[in-house]
Amino acid sequence: MRLKITLLLFLFYSFVFSQSVEIKGIVSFQNKAQDFVNVYIKESTQGTITNEDGFYTLNIKPGNYILVLQSIGFKRIEKQIVVKDFPLTINFELQEDPLGLDQVVVSATKTSLNRREAPVLITVTNAEVLQKVQANTLFDGLNFQPGLRTEVNCQNCGFSQIRINGLDGAYSQILINSRPVFGSLNGIYGLEQIPTNMIKQIEVTRGGGSAIFGSNAIAGTINIITKDPIENEFQVATKFGFIGEESIDAVNTFNSTFVSNNLNKGITFFGMHRNRESYDANTDGFSEMTKLRNLHFGIKSFYKFDFQRKLTFDFNTSHEYRRGGDFIDKSPIFANIAEEITSNVIGGGVTFDYFTEDFLQKFSFYGNVQHTRSDNYYGTEQDPNGFGITKDFLTVSGVQHTAKFNNFFGHSMDLTSGVEHRFNRITERRENPLVNPITQNTNSIGIYTQLDWKVLENLKILTGARGELFLSNLNTETLCIVNPRVSILYNLTETISFRTGYSQGFRAPQFFSEDVHSEIISGEVRRVRLASNLKKELSHSFIGSLEYAHQHENHQLVLTLEGFYTQINNPFVYEARGEIDGLEIKEKINGNSAIVNGFNLEARFSPNPTLLFQLGGTVQNSYYEKSFEPEEGIVTNKIMRTPNIYGNMMVNYTPNNKWSFNLNGIFTGKMYVPHVAGFISETILEETPNLLEIGINASRTFAVSENYQLQVNGGLKNMFNAYQDDFDKTINRDPNYIYGPSQPRTIFIGLKLGTDL
Repeated sequence: MRLKITLLLFLFYSFVFSQSVEIKGIVSFQNKAQDFVNVYIKESTQGTITNEDGFYTLNIKPGNYILVLQSIGFKRIEKQIVVKDFPLTINFELQEDPLGLDQVVVSATKTSLNRREAPVLITVTNAEVLQKVQANTLFDGLNFQPGLRTEVNCQNCGFSQIRINGLDGAYSQILINSRPVFGSLNGIYGLEQIPTNMIKQIEVTRGGGSAIFGSNAIAGTINIITKDPIENEFQVATKFGFIGEESIDAVNTFNSTFVSNNLNKGITFFGMHRNRESYDANTDGFSEMTKLRNLHFGIKSFYKFDFQRKLTFDFNTSHEYRRGGDFIDKSPIFANIAEEITSNVIGGGVTFDYFTEDFLQKFSFYGNVQHTRSDNYYGTEQDPNGFGITKDFLTVSGVQHTAKFNNFFGHSMDLTSGVEHRFNRITERRENPLVNPITQNTNSIGIYTQLDWKVLENLKILTGARGELFLSNLNTETLCIVNPRVSILYNLTETISFRTGYSQGFRAPQFFSEDVHSEIISGEVRRVRLASNLKKELSHSFIGSLEYAHQHENHQLVLTLEGFYTQINNPFVYEARGEIDGLEIKEKINGNSAIVNGFNLEARFSPNPTLLFQLGGTVQNSYYEKSFEPEEGIVTNKIMRTPNIYGNMMVNYTPNNKWSFNLNGIFTGKMYVPHVAGFISETILEETPNLLEIGINASRTFAVSENYQLQVNGGLKNMFNAYQDDFDKTINRDPNYIYGPSQPRTIFIGLKLGTDL
């Protein structure tokens, strides 16, 4: 379904002036009226949206203007008009925008703007793409952007992460509606807890983003924009997958939206229930994929007091059970190896937006809270001390002000400033008395300002900085650091754009999700501790891109070349420290500088609205300046689990509004993965093979009634079974020796019933 949402902050309303002239008309697509289309005067605050009949009306004073039309899924239209003393009637016919060249993003500047006008390169995966590739969760949908790669790191618990430009997942800042509410504990399992039916689009910024979004945004940011209540709709769907053609993966989802007739309030509900059986690839009785049950429910609503004030509220809750190891259906204390995690997540947020009368200034006040509790068991050989509880409590609050200057030295300029406070408490308690409990409280206060200035008609400069004050009960030193940022957009021609920029980022010395997650290596629990002299990480990122974007009538072509270079000083690494009281110890220390460099390539082509081609790839090099010992017996300077070459592809064919066909692929190149002794005689560093995962699916939509449609879909994921074939076996295995596609060949079929599929 094509979402139609107001795209610019000042476009919700129409303005009536004395001695003004009325402009009106109908906006349609293929002879069908289009509602919620933005109609506004370029570089002004005067605008409106079309109603359910596609009708718009706008009152402006006589003069020469550029009238702009914009709506998600359609090409942007600009028309020069001359307004005199008599009314004008101007009708418009929209054209589809298959590649999303004119879509609006918020991740570049924390304000809404057209992607092609953003000084920072933003790539977007929207709800339509997620549906085309049949993605169930956020984890499934993140692979279809250049520079991004998801991976599973444990056979027992299914711990997953997302890498940007080869850097570990801890270097990526995951945002929900531009808020850093994705807590540390959520970084372990959260990618599979966010259903795609709640996602409007995923905006990715590669390169450092700490200057605007705070710490941890060293590799980049992933901003998950959730669906807004726009129009009345209802959808239910069910899908059955057969993993390895034997284990069942059943996913049920629903969406329901209610909007008032005067469009001043609305609410949307969404939910997912998933039940996935465990999968044993080598029939040794131990899982390669965990058993998984997930129940997710959420709402998002808004209320407009008037044209200037709007209140937004969202709420999400998730309950998840996952179990891996052997004897999956028994209590974990009867297993030889077991990891059992029951997670409960509850959170929500409130945002109040206020516009001044001239709509040139906007104030946003927001507050978010999220609590995660994980009741877990990590143990071997019926260990009664394997139980524990991990908690993660997070609050985010702040205020942001945006001022728009329409004539700043002859051109427009936006000034965005804000203050943000973030509190995070992580606690872990285990039954095993040898494992030290953790209680970590961190407070960070960020003050930022950013200037987005259109210097010339074809030149924009984005510059700013964020000052961060970081306090923790585990650190005697209070950190205070300033992260600068500068980006330049230069349009060489109407179709060729050049972007370049520098940014600085940091991570404080503290426990993160990978530290509080107890690991089972060769049948033993191991412990992570922080070095006494652990210093903060500091990164320097340089990025440059050249983009060619051409569209003419029905066809579109986008070619992007992006180069990147990131250096991390004092990076956090782990070194083995032997055993203490029978527990294996890993210590987090500062290593020598880490460097990641390379380039991303992306080509997208749509010869007509029925056909779309997408191809993306990354070539990179990642290493530490000096060698270290990530596992006892391995000495290397390589960054683990990072292939030098990886990429994705997609072909989608939609001949009409009934049929849709999709072919997609994910390529994972060779990489180095530690293989710890246990099942094998000694610890070694393995080089994995190249793996190409191909998927294919199709859907057919039937009209059930005037308002409802039924869609039948089915297909194959990883159809040629490009799956790891050298897993360790039995109790002595290394469960972290896992790489490549997250699941073997999987057949799936599904049904969806709803409005406007």
